[in-house]
Amino acid sequence: MPVEGKTMLRMTITALTLACAVVVPPAVAAAPAAATGKPTYRGCYDGKCKFTFSDPVSFRISKKRYGFSRVYVSKEYVGGIFNQDMVVVRAPGINTSLGEGARGSMRTNGKNTLSFRVLAITSQGATIRFTG
Repeated sequence: MPVEGKTMLRMTITALTLACAVVVPPAVAAAPAAATGKPTYRGCYDGKCKFTFSDPVSFRISKKRYGFSRVYVSKEYVGGIFNQDMVVVRAPGINTSLGEGARGSMRTNGKNTLSFRVLAITSQGATIRFTG
């Protein structure tokens, strides 16, 4: 192939590559995986995670380690003495209500303790950290 033909071929390939790169919309290329559906709490399985929620959530944890396999977390208005929004953490047979900044823990059947802390409670939701 003559030199002029090789140069023309390279220019054509370069032009096609640039054209393909421009065709991909930036929103598709930069879409985070979590934006495609509801959040997953798989990272909480070991009892160590931090998340913010607005709706009640539940996630699986290691039954072998903690003695129970599911934790339920919600923000609820607690009347009576407290009269405020609190984070309620539940597991089978265990129920804990905590205000902002409070620490709590759950333990059953002599297994490891699942510890947690409420970091913030707002009108939109709450943030909680599980420390195992």
